Amino acid sequence: MTERLVFEFENEAALMHFKHWLCGAGEQDYWEWMESREAEEEAGNITALKIDYHGDIRNIDGFESCRVLKTECGRMDKGWQRDDQA
Repeated sequence: MTERLVFEFENEAALMHFKHWLCGAGEQDYWEWMESREAEEEAGNITALKIDYHGDIRNIDGFESCRVLKTECGRMDKGWQRDDQA
């Protein structure tokens, strides 16, 4: 089952700034937060370990036009390492 969370922005610039933040510092902030959550919740794949910012490979515009960010979920405490810690 796929779950969905939708953000609506008043304009394109705000949307893109949020997306760039999420792709940069936001992703790392989230993983730091989730390290603590995983320590509190022992069961379930509760962490988005991978976020696809580019969408379908057939999308020639890549990052700028991708509006659905798909994730792969799992747990960091099962041996996964963030790219910046590898």
